[in-house]
Amino acid sequence: MPTERLTRWLVDWVVFPILQLIVALGSAIVVTSRYALSCAAHPGAAFCDGFSPASMQSGNMPQAAFSTFYNKNFLENLKAKLVMMRMTTRLPMPAKSGQIYRNFMWPVFPANTQEQAEGTVGTGITTTANFQDYVLGQWADYLNISDKALVTSISDDMIALRREMAYRLGLSVDDLIMAIFDYLRILDPKTANLDATVGSPNFTKAMIEQAPFSLRGQNVAELDTGYFGGKIHPFFIADMVALDTSNNSIVDIWKHTAEGQMKLSELPDPEDGDSIRIIELFGVHWMASTNCTQTPNWKATGNTAIRTYCAGRDAAITIKLNRENRTDVDDGNYKNMKLWMGEYQMGNQADPPGVIGGGVSYNAILAFGPPPDTTSRARCWDAVPQTT
Repeated sequence: MPTERLTRWLVDWVVFPILQLIVALGSAIVVTSRYALSCAAHPGAAFCDGFSPASMQSGNMPQAAFSTFYNKNFLENLKAKLVMMRMTTRLPMPAKSGQIYRNFMWPVFPANTQEQAEGTVGTGITTTANFQDYVLGQWADYLNISDKALVTSISDDMIALRREMAYRLGLSVDDLIMAIFDYLRILDPKTANLDATVGSPNFTKAMIEQAPFSLRGQNVAELDTGYFGGKIHPFFIADMVALDTSNNSIVDIWKHTAEGQMKLSELPDPEDGDSIRIIELFGVHWMASTNCTQTPNWKATGNTAIRTYCAGRDAAITIKLNRENRTDVDDGNYKNMKLWMGEYQMGNQADPPGVIGGGVSYNAILAFGPPPDTTSRARCWDAVPQTT
């Protein structure tokens, strides 16, 4: 029995494992030999994973190398927020009413502290109404596209170009109104009474705090919204919010109130991004815009000053002629304007063969001006930003 056990043990644990090892080594030698012979038969192969380089590359396949994918969704270009018309009084003018719109205003009657003589009829008051005329002007422009380009273009060009034309009109209107506000600095020196000085050229929180009270000091009323309207460059917002770390700064004021925490977490109005709630102090709704008057080499300092605007009711007047099937400028925001867009028909007098496929155009009749008064209802001041 011991001999049988020993024999079985030697077979299970010595002889059989040795045979398995011999068989495994033999198989490995055969495979390796075949692999080596295969590599030797193909000297151009690297690591035996195929031919390198490939027999055909991009130069042999122009359908790949010279093919371009065109993104039909154009990237958005850079546009300013257009807010000036919202700071004016907008008045409609009916059609068939002439080309001049006239506003009237009575002068303010002064107090009469003189006691009336008994039994004596005094002299009646004589006064003359003030008036201001607004002469209608016309702003029109167009672009058109050949029929060949229109029907072969891969993008929806008419809609995109209508948007660009709307911005052109909106920017033109914004500049025209801004020119009226800038004129108020000449009409009434108080308009510019918050201008920075050479010794202190930078924008300060005190300016936006003083502006509404400077207007109230002249009995100027708020806009129909119940607030004064303000336009401010984003650089000045950064100066007050990011750079001013002093006590009683904008951030220092708001962080101590629950309402202020809400304003700090939501800088621009999410609807259109131009309302800046964090600086809504003392009854002014401020709107951010980069389209502000700029003065290079301001007061010979070598710096560029940017103008800020704060307006009360009737600070400037916008007249819009009512016409059907014509451009509606709405509130001056180009996104809300309605421009004509369409395809042209063959056989018309200007283009009998119909080689012009379609176009976009605008045609607006408007007028702008100050109210019939020499007292300015706006504050427009210059300062040098620290942020650039």
